[in-house]
This record gives sequence, structure tokens and C-alpha cells, in this order.
Amino acid sequence: MRGNDKHPDERFHFEIWNGPSEAFRNTNPSVSYCEIHNADFDYGLAAFDFKIAAQALILRQCEDPNMSNWTSPVLHMIRQTIELYLKSLIETIRWKVGDEASTVKFVHDLELLWNQGRVWLIGNGYSITNDTRLEATDRLVENLHAVDPLGDLFRFGTSRKEAFGRNKSSDRVGYNQSQLFKEFEHACACLEHWIAVVFREIIQEEQGWEKDPFFDQNSYPKIESGS
Repeated sequence: MRGNDKHPDERFHFEIWNGPSEAFRNTNPSVSYCEIHNADFDYGLAAFDFKIAAQALILRQCEDPNMSNWTSPVLHMIRQTIELYLKSLIETIRWKVGDEASTVKFVHDLELLWNQGRVWLIGNGYSITNDTRLEATDRLVENLHAVDPLGDLFRFGTSRKEAFGRNKSSDRVGYNQSQLFKEFEHACACLEHWIAVVFREIIQEEQGWEKDPFFDQNSYPKIESGS
């Protein structure tokens, strides 16, 4: 018997306190969904998980650079990671300012997401413009958005977006491996740091600390120091 939103199919779903049903145990599904009643979803955790998967693909790609048929999976994982980090940044900013509105769930526009986070950080005095990794982050966001603005090209192999009079397709996409992988590394590190800066400020305020004893928000490679 099929389930619905309010009563999901118990062959594949269960609630942690009640445990799996008899139907679930009989089905022994390969994939299951468990309601564990923990905190709401965190884009940062999802971004980190996708980054690990992307890094695994990148490592394998570097071992055999001629595996051109891996283009879409590699680029999809990279784009998805960056999108989730950008959403995590905006989500963390909203936690800090007390805005519970959620307008990023179904947004895939990387430039729009990055502009929101970047402008807020700069406008509120965060020294992100002195981060040597910002240039790579700006470049990668702009590049990914220009090629795949809707977030469907690498995911589905074809896009609703057109170029040269036809729908874009992933078999026409190329990339510079060493340059892309380095930009991805810098962008992830940059976004992770500034998300952490905002998040740790929330904790610092909640704990009443004059200074965070566990995190140094100024520990990042700076343009002025040439590091």
C-alpha cells in the first residue's frame, strides 16, 4: 500500500521512537527514511558531505585525466557543493540577524545567492575582501553560473537554458582540470571560514564571551600579508 505526505509508505519509512514496522522488516529496503526528531536541516552539513564526494571524484579524475565521460558528475558535485555553501552562508546570516524567512530552498541562481551573502558580509564590516581566496570564489561562482545558470545542465545532461540557438547539453562542456580543482578548493575554504565566523559570533553572544576561546576569525590567508 502506497503512502502519502502525512502517512508515508511504512515499507520504507519509520519513526525512531516507534521503530521499524513489520512491513519495513519484511521489505528490508536498500534505502530508508527515518524521522529522528533532531534539529532542522543544515545546509552546511549537506555542503560538507557533497564536498567529500566531489573530492573523491576529483582524486580519481586526477589519477586518470583522460576520463572525459566524468565531466558531468564532477561538475555537478562541484556546483552542488558551492550552491549549498552559499545557502549555508545566507542561512547562518539569518540566524544571526533573527530573520526566520527562508527564500533560498529552491533557488539555484549562484550569482544571486553569492551576491546576498557577499554584500551582507562587506556591508557589515567583515574583512572578506582581504581574503586571498575571494578572487577564486568570485571567479568560480561567475563561471559556473554562466555555463549552468539553472543548475540542470550537469544534473540532467541537458538544460532549459539555450546557447547558440539550442538547449545546452553537457557533451559540449569542457573544463581546465587543474584550474577548476584549485578554484574549488579555495572557494570551499573561503566560504567555510566566513560561515564559521558568523556562526561563532552567534555562539559567542549566547555564551557571553568577550572573545571566542575556540575560534580565531582572523585566521585566514590575507592579501596584505601575501600569505
